[in-house]
Amino acid sequence: MKRLLPFLFLLTAFMAHAQFTTPGTGVKWDLQTLAANSEGVITQVGDHFEMDGILIISATDTIEILSNGTLLFHGLSHIESNGALIVDAPDQMTFSAVDPEAESRWRGIRFYEGHYTYLRNATFEYGGGLKVGNGGTFLMDGCTVRFTYYQSGSTSGSLTSSGAIDITGPATVINSNIYSNQRPAIGTPSNISSPVNIRYNTITGNTTENSNRPQINLGLAGAGNTSYVVGNTIIGDEAFTNAGGIAYSHLLSGAGQVVIDSNTIVNNRYGITLTGSGIDGWIRYNTITDNNTQNNPALGGSGINLTASSSSAYQSVMVTGNLISGNLWGITIIGYPQVNMGNTDPESFNPGLNVFSGNGNEGVTYDLYNNGPVNQFAMGNLWDVEVQDAESIETVVTHQPDDSSLGLVSFMPAAQKVTFTAANNDSEALEGVTITIEGIDPLTTDIEGLANLITMQGQYDFTATIEGYEDFSGSFTLAAEPLQVPITMSEVTYTVSFEVTHGTDPLEDAVVNIDGQEITTGADGIASIDLVPGDYAFEVSLDGYETFTGAVTLVDQDVTVQVTLLETEYTLTFVVTSADNPLEGATIDIAGTSLTTDAAGEATILLVNGSYPYEVTATDHTTATGEAVVSGADLDITVTLTSTVGITEVPGFRIYPNPASSYVRIEGANIQKAELLQLHGMVVRTFENPDANLNLQGLSPGYYFLRLYTDGQIVVRRLMIR
Repeated sequence: MKRLLPFLFLLTAFMAHAQFTTPGTGVKWDLQTLAANSEGVITQVGDHFEMDGILIISATDTIEILSNGTLLFHGLSHIESNGALIVDAPDQMTFSAVDPEAESRWRGIRFYEGHYTYLRNATFEYGGGLKVGNGGTFLMDGCTVRFTYYQSGSTSGSLTSSGAIDITGPATVINSNIYSNQRPAIGTPSNISSPVNIRYNTITGNTTENSNRPQINLGLAGAGNTSYVVGNTIIGDEAFTNAGGIAYSHLLSGAGQVVIDSNTIVNNRYGITLTGSGIDGWIRYNTITDNNTQNNPALGGSGINLTASSSSAYQSVMVTGNLISGNLWGITIIGYPQVNMGNTDPESFNPGLNVFSGNGNEGVTYDLYNNGPVNQFAMGNLWDVEVQDAESIETVVTHQPDDSSLGLVSFMPAAQKVTFTAANNDSEALEGVTITIEGIDPLTTDIEGLANLITMQGQYDFTATIEGYEDFSGSFTLAAEPLQVPITMSEVTYTVSFEVTHGTDPLEDAVVNIDGQEITTGADGIASIDLVPGDYAFEVSLDGYETFTGAVTLVDQDVTVQVTLLETEYTLTFVVTSADNPLEGATIDIAGTSLTTDAAGEATILLVNGSYPYEVTATDHTTATGEAVVSGADLDITVTLTSTVGITEVPGFRIYPNPASSYVRIEGANIQKAELLQLHGMVVRTFENPDANLNLQGLSPGYYFLRLYTDGQIVVRRLMIR
């Protein structure tokens, strides 16, 4: 038994560390192929795969996983890649532990020099992280890294030490979710050039061991190289009070550049820190809020901290457009960094635009603490004071006036807030107005017509534009107090001209109604109005003319509308009678037209305003003449014709004088009745059993008919009265 136990121990150790190396012949395998060829290191168990041992990918071989799935690792198992590892799952490929609670967990994945690694839609959890070696290609996109552990030990510990993603050399991590890892989310060494590209990730609650390590812990980028930390959300867990936000440091010799841009950094021990020499840095447009979890101002709590302890150190940092609020300190500068937080010098121009709010400790506001002998520039910033003047800002900046050994901070001119309010001529808010100021990114108004700008105090010209409106140009002077700038936009208009005629003759005083407005034509027959683009109905009217209605469309140019008005026609109705009965077939000549009466003795014609002579004739009847005057209304005229049937000449019959004046005398006949008629047939005077003289006084001059009834006969004579 004593001889058997050592053998069993060796066998168990061997089985726990089984190893498979791909053949190195350029193979491209997936998990199924690996399971078939890995001599038991990888096996398929139900709907997932398991690894028990070590998989080594040879330099010329590729492991390609293009489907969803799960690979579970037994304790101490891991992958080493000298070749290509490609994971591109449609939804998710998970690399996890068989038993997340086991004392010995899987050690992670190590990528050696020359590797090619592309990871998309993959989750790595409950393992020893991802160790990225120098001299290869590493791209992670849309992945999750969580619950990784750190444990020392070359054969039994985690493969990573600096972070869940432990990078040496260049690497890119984008669009990923990295959280709840024992050490930082991402770490790089301080002694090997490792330019990284970290963009648009969500990084939360890392450094769960609560060590003095930030969630992103970067070292040397290398001479001529730049590390980018852009667009990430970095949120701490208040339970881990020692974990910072972002750190970039050159603790040893070397050089490199770092850009920290547009990140949101919240609830860490500090926000951003740069430490060491040989650093060119740009810290811009970050939101750095409530980084005070340790709540010990002697140990941290800065929104931004810049440290270079040696007078020979080189650290040059440009700080622009950051929102720094709720930290124990706003910006702290320790030692000898040269920091440009805003400078009006054209050769060193920086607009500043950093906004400070609510930074401080022990009841004192600290926006900027220049804790070193170097003079600094901090112009164009919005400080945590009500009035942005030198006296007020001095209360939140610690520098030479507070301690003669410290460098002077030049902070005037400061910034201030200007609010643009855009509206139309009806005072309605305009969304989408673009406001352009030289040297400043364009602004766009919101749904309330507002656009806010924080900029350096001074004089500015601006232009406001929006489609459909005239450009608006203006200027403003920004001083220590906030400023509101009203913008009234006038809609683009085009001219509609109405040319109103009757035939070829222009019509004056024609009224055009359009868009609720009324315009009148001049002597030239033209009326004009300016309107915004659109569709418009209109109406043109003038006394004596038919009303004209129409529509016009304005798009992008002036429009002329030709309108021809027709005179209004009225109905003239003739009623022709004879002996008190309707006379059918009578002819009426008027306005160049001949009308014929119907069975009702009526005939009609449409005429415009005017005077129209007429003549009415009928067979065996007298003729009637007259004048019809049409004046803005329909007109009825009754004409009575006298039958000439039975009218005879009486011998010796005589009427005189003719023309007559005040009387007319009748001789040679026995007259029983006499009637005086107008030419259109109306009886105007009747004489019963008259004597020889008929009284004509009171009658209007003109032509008349004199109808005489004598001894059963009718005699008609034309008579002129003057």
